[in-house]
Amino acid sequence: MGRSQLTASQSQEKLKSDVIGLLGAATLGVVFLSPAMTLYGLFGPTFLASGNAAPMAFLLALLATLPTAVSYALLSRDFPTSGSAADWATWATTRRIGVWIGWIVFLYYFTNFVIQPVALGLFLGDLLTALNFTGSLAHNGGFFLGVIFCCVWPAWIVYRGISVSTKGALVFLLFEIFVVIALCGTVLCVAPLRGTPLTLAGFSLTGVTGNLSGIFRAMVFAMLGFCGFDVVSTVAEETKMARKLIPQATFLCLVVFAVFIIVGIWALTFGGVPAHLKEVAESGHMPITDIAASFWGRGSVLVTLTGISATLGLAIVTAVGASRILFAMARQGSTHPRFATLHSKYKVPWNALHIIFVGGIIGSVISFAAVGSYDSYVWWATTSTFFAMTTYLFVNLAALLLNRHLIFNSVSRFFLFGFIPVFGIMADGYLLIQSFFIELWAQPWATGKSVVVFDVICAILALGMALRSKKTNSKLTAPS
Repeated sequence: MGRSQLTASQSQEKLKSDVIGLLGAATLGVVFLSPAMTLYGLFGPTFLASGNAAPMAFLLALLATLPTAVSYALLSRDFPTSGSAADWATWATTRRIGVWIGWIVFLYYFTNFVIQPVALGLFLGDLLTALNFTGSLAHNGGFFLGVIFCCVWPAWIVYRGISVSTKGALVFLLFEIFVVIALCGTVLCVAPLRGTPLTLAGFSLTGVTGNLSGIFRAMVFAMLGFCGFDVVSTVAEETKMARKLIPQATFLCLVVFAVFIIVGIWALTFGGVPAHLKEVAESGHMPITDIAASFWGRGSVLVTLTGISATLGLAIVTAVGASRILFAMARQGSTHPRFATLHSKYKVPWNALHIIFVGGIIGSVISFAAVGSYDSYVWWATTSTFFAMTTYLFVNLAALLLNRHLIFNSVSRFFLFGFIPVFGIMADGYLLIQSFFIELWAQPWATGKSVVVFDVICAILALGMALRSKKTNSKLTAPS
């Protein structure tokens, strides 16, 4: 692409405004949350960690997420910006802290993007197996083909603009929801006929496999399931009536997703036993495909196809979120100015998107070579959750600091601007310590300790870049 097609002056770099409405913004949030991929990708790890108490892990994760969702809604209403958490942290504390949080948010969205080509590689391998292709060549070849496909097709959509991105994501979303409902409904209807009665034990700690540490290991993945509603805040500058619609879209996507996913996880707990599904996972396949094959036979290929569909939709929205964060940081002089370059026609962060898609391919291949296919998915999932929880902690802190002058005006404001963000800080901090630095550190190196080491190193490097960042003449001013 020639330089003539790219705008060059940072002062003129503005995302195309008034492009999407409530449905479009909420769609991005739901697609990022991804009902299908949460069920398909996260049911296995949560079920293996906590057994039939997997629905309880997701319910606790929802309760821990709600305060942060309120903080996002309030901040999006008062301070709409594509920089979201990074800009809010800057206005609430200092510029260098804001830059650090900007890198943390970028790592959150970028690592979430890397999950998608890994997942598509897994599903494509399962699809080839279902089509009677066997052997390591088919499995490994399917993985690498899936990685490339998951980066190329979403790139073709995302590079063409935010409007095309939301429409493309909506098509994928509708297809996956239909199949997920059908699968969960089949399990609920057939399981009792196979001698597995339906109970509500999954919503109590009595269903935990082993000891209570299992529920904390499961919550690492359950929290990832609820990570993504915040992507709505990154399109504030491209949304009509952002101060009103962004908060509405935030809660709309979260509530719709929560009901759908908790019921779905509960249904799937009646579809298999942990010991068998563990063997499936260790063989490099998704446990959900084994459940689907058990209930649908050859029709289980639909689950694989919706898994592919869901990863493509997620790749779209995670690329949108990550590129907008990198664009916002570059626009304020926090990173290389080339990332603040927009395409003159499509008005998308052109160079930032290059980094996302190329990095996704490299990250997927390296992790596959290091830990294998399924463990690669688990590795990136836990990694992304760490950066998400750190982001959420500082968003709650920003909500508390930016609205501190309103806390004691009334009881309702004390609850909204005081109690809720403080509770969010405590919940996020506790989960970071308990689930990562205690439970995850106790796990094997490949999918446990290495994640903690990688996350901490990245956070330290991000802090170093923030401290070395130069002051810029362009001031970041909070909207009035």
